[in-house]
Formats: sequence, structure tokens, C-alpha cells
Amino acid sequence: MTLHLNASESVSQKILSFLESLTKQGESIELIDDSIYKFEKNGILQGLKQIENGEVYSSDELLKELNK
Repeated sequence: MTLHLNASESVSQKILSFLESLTKQGESIELIDDSIYKFEKNGILQGLKQIENGEVYSSDELLKELNK
């Protein structure tokens, strides 16, 4: 499930405290703020554009280039 939240600072702190208590109980939670979301979205869109333009390289080609 993905959740986007727009809340006051006090509500946000309560929610974050609750989520932290869940992680202490062993639950798995990943928090991504808007900055990270936008950064990752841009990276995905750039990758899709590269695929459309045929700018795709095999793992061997990439490793060869990195080892130069």
C-alpha cells in the first residue's frame, strides 16, 4: 500500500511516532518524502526515455565501460 499524507506538523509527528513503534515491533515500513519520490520518479522516467531511444546496454558492456 502507498500512502500520501498532507497533515499538520503535530499530526505528522503523531503518525511518525506510531510508525516508529511498529518498526520496534518488527513491522516493515518504508517512508519516502516528496523529495525522494520526485527524484526516484524522474529517474524512472529518464530510464524509460532511454529505453525508447534505444540507449540500452548489456551488463557486460556496462562493466567493460566502468572498468576502463
